[in-house]
Amino acid sequence: MANVGKELALLTAGTPEHFNALTVMFGAVGMIWGKDAYFAFIKPERYTWEFVRDNDYFTVSYFPKEMNGIHKVFGYKSGRDIDKVKETGITPEILEHGITFKEAEEVYVCRKIYMKQMDRDAEPAEIVAKYDDPNDIIYGQCHYAVIGEIVRHIIRK
Repeated sequence: MANVGKELALLTAGTPEHFNALTVMFGAVGMIWGKDAYFAFIKPERYTWEFVRDNDYFTVSYFPKEMNGIHKVFGYKSGRDIDKVKETGITPEILEHGITFKEAEEVYVCRKIYMKQMDRDAEPAEIVAKYDDPNDIIYGQCHYAVIGEIVRHIIRK
């Protein structure tokens, strides 16, 4: 099983015709409101945020360690500027609810049940100092907390 919150993954949202993904590590799997859930955190400056905001489902996909190089492309380049799928050579896989990639070993398919922007004033000062460096390429607004009910869990190892 993936080491959620400690391993890099791709969070993907959108439609089969138009989707985007970004690298995530902040996150957790747990339970809320009697539902198994994936907790994700996304900055609104990220292109993928538009897809998460505007769609009901998202996926979180974990890959074999030897594919960790894809995370640099998905983490530091924007789908506004390049085709990240083409650049990395991974293969999209359309699911009943969401998009993942055939190379993924583990996938959480999630139905969005909650999202709310976090409050900078409520964040500990050391966290703001560590993660909101003005020189960082993703500096800006606070993350959105997004909770997805896990509707399907795929393991292909």
